Amino acid sequence: MRQAVAVVAGAGAAVLGALILGEYEFSGVLPLVMGVLFGLAVAEVVTWVGRGATAVSSVAAAALTATGLLVAGWISVHHRHEAVPVGAWTAAALGAVTAAVRSRSARRRVSGNRRAR
Repeated sequence: MRQAVAVVAGAGAAVLGALILGEYEFSGVLPLVMGVLFGLAVAEVVTWVGRGATAVSSVAAAALTATGLLVAGWISVHHRHEAVPVGAWTAAALGAVTAAVRSRSARRRVSGNRRAR
């Protein structure tokens, strides 16, 4: 049950982040920074609320990160009727990898703590 709540909280963070990042252009090095920080933020929310990470919550954090960044990219250009910028796709890929790696490292720490008890 806690993991389901964690995924819902991660979805909320992804929606809020998409609304905020949608106000920025996805150009230059900004998509790289957006991807890494967004991935860390969503993974941290999921891990914190879930009090650890599972394989499912790690995949969910990566998917929510990628979706949030693509929605942000769409928000940034929808009024111009353009396609989602390449920078948004780059940020989504980088963010998903970052979220998965961060969740995976949290999973190791939690499982390591259980063995130590």
